[in-house]
Amino acid sequence: MRWLRRIGLTLLVVLALTIAWQPARVAYQTAVMLPSMLGSGPQPLPLLTRPPERMSLPYRAVAGGEPDLAELWLPDWASVERPAGAILMVFGVNNLGRNHPAIERVAEALARTGVAVLVPDSRTLLEGRLEVGEIDGVVDAFQLLAARPEVDRERIGIFGFSVGGSLALLAARDPAIAGSVRWVNAFGAFADAATYLASVSAHAYRGPDGDEVPWTPTPLARDVYLTFMLDQVDDAGDRQALDAAFGRPILDGERPAPDRSLRARLETEVARTVHDLLTAASLRAAAASIDALPAESLAFIDAISPVRRLSGLEADVYLMHETEDHHVPFVESRALTSAMEARGRLVAHTEFRLFDHVQPDDLDLAAAAPELWRLLLHVRALMEESL
Repeated sequence: MRWLRRIGLTLLVVLALTIAWQPARVAYQTAVMLPSMLGSGPQPLPLLTRPPERMSLPYRAVAGGEPDLAELWLPDWASVERPAGAILMVFGVNNLGRNHPAIERVAEALARTGVAVLVPDSRTLLEGRLEVGEIDGVVDAFQLLAARPEVDRERIGIFGFSVGGSLALLAARDPAIAGSVRWVNAFGAFADAATYLASVSAHAYRGPDGDEVPWTPTPLARDVYLTFMLDQVDDAGDRQALDAAFGRPILDGERPAPDRSLRARLETEVARTVHDLLTAASLRAAAASIDALPAESLAFIDAISPVRRLSGLEADVYLMHETEDHHVPFVESRALTSAMEARGRLVAHTEFRLFDHVQPDDLDLAAAAPELWRLLLHVRALMEESL
């Protein structure tokens, strides 16, 4: 019996050393956290941890109205004496806000695991629009998070979802915060707004071998694309004519044919260019129409394309993408991967067949085990930076 006690004692010592070892401890914490983040399977995290503290904070002034708010989630133990690592979570256009159940689920899981989380809302993004000023909004939110006394300024990262991933990469290079952003994780982001708009227009993307690959953009992608293109047309009559002719077909997932009589009646050159883009027959035709947009439109596209604006980026970069993504083609993340590798900033690029864009699909945990393993390894690396 003595030898059994010795074996038991040895196993306990090994277990204790394993848990104390940082990589193993973080892997364990991540594995416990993932079911709560995904909303699938057994939920051990609430049984092992205490609820986080939660509060709403103003982070950005809005002209003529109440400021935009952000939701802060703090581990219950976080304090000036024991600051926590932190994550700024940035979501894309037309999301349902910081109080959406899926967002709350992820933020609470992270905070229960030991990371402070800030989730800012933006009225512009909630309206389904994207403006260059949203980059400054991410910077403002990061500075608010970094100023909290319960947060360790040396361990703050930004996790951006969809367009929020593109904004996160652009904000992280801002001189005001570039030296403080430890890492950026962009999940389902676009690299270049021009190639992305062309893909939505043509219902196709340029595959890794250079071929044009058929692709069906989501209703949200079509809606944001249509809104952006119509916004480029200043003439109200031209804008209304284009919307009346092509708005409903595009929102319904169709690819309208050119209307030569309508094109001839349009008053402005930009309206004729937008007509050509809304009815482009191929990626090449869509790209040519984008190149013909006015200088102001091209400047906006340039300003929101992270692959074109990498100077000043000091953070480690992690990239994630769903290969069956119909909101942003996965090749956009591959373009970001190449650019980040060239600058020596890329830490990891992981592709999955697990999500509906950036939200977990109906998960069969057993069938999804290989994909979940890749997700675990990726998220564990982020948690090692933050815990």
